[in-house]
Amino acid sequence: MSLKKIIFIIICLCVFIRIFTSCSQEEYSDSLSCSELSNALSREISVPEGEFSQYTTEELKFFFPNQSIYTEAYIIYSADSTDIAELGILRASDEESAKTLYEEVKSYIKNLQEQKQEFLRNYAPNELQKLNSAQARRYGSYVIFTVSDSSEQNNVFEKADKLLSK
Repeated sequence: MSLKKIIFIIICLCVFIRIFTSCSQEEYSDSLSCSELSNALSREISVPEGEFSQYTTEELKFFFPNQSIYTEAYIIYSADSTDIAELGILRASDEESAKTLYEEVKSYIKNLQEQKQEFLRNYAPNELQKLNSAQARRYGSYVIFTVSDSSEQNNVFEKADKLLSK
């Protein structure tokens, strides 16, 4: 093989590697507050009479006591006691904290599912699907979770991706 062919192959390989690695590493903006994100994303979730309540700082400390890993948190839930809908947005202080925060949010969802499963089965069985399909996703330093219908979850996560993508 000639030297020109070898150089051409090496250049093609480098270009391919560059394209492949840049596509696999999503970068997300860190420019929106959790409140701003919540305002945009909550429109994707339907709740009775369209009203949400917000967890207080003290409630957040109870649910997420490791406050050193997040700089901001905004969690809202349906104001109607017969509706289980919830949307949470937490912002981590750094990359490692974001990974830890993501695990803590998944644990929060699991605990929520365990605690409310029996109650919903007996008193609001139509809400079980929302609870069982609750999800969390990480977007850079943000961790977003939702307890809502599957189609609403998809809309929330798609909108979050659009809002946060660089």
